[in-house]
Amino acid sequence: MIERPPNHRNTKNSRPKPASAEEIRRIVGDVDDRVIRAIMETGATAAQVLEAALWFRGGGPEDEAGHEPHGVVKAVYDILDAEEPAEPDA
Repeated sequence: MIERPPNHRNTKNSRPKPASAEEIRRIVGDVDDRVIRAIMETGATAAQVLEAALWFRGGGPEDEAGHEPHGVVKAVYDILDAEEPAEPDA
């Protein structure tokens, strides 16, 4: 049996797993399979998908403190935003 040094991290088990299609649907609701695939291709975790969905439902990419999503969360936000139908001109 091989013993790992005490400071060795098992990165295979410590890395969060990407969200499944079922998790994504549960978080973002009823969306086209193409959207699910696009989100899955980002490698986002369920927590990142949830964060992006919360940003999206909040009406924009900036929170009250002026922070914007970035990285994978921003990528998922952009996918969701692209699916939002444009509002008709008033």
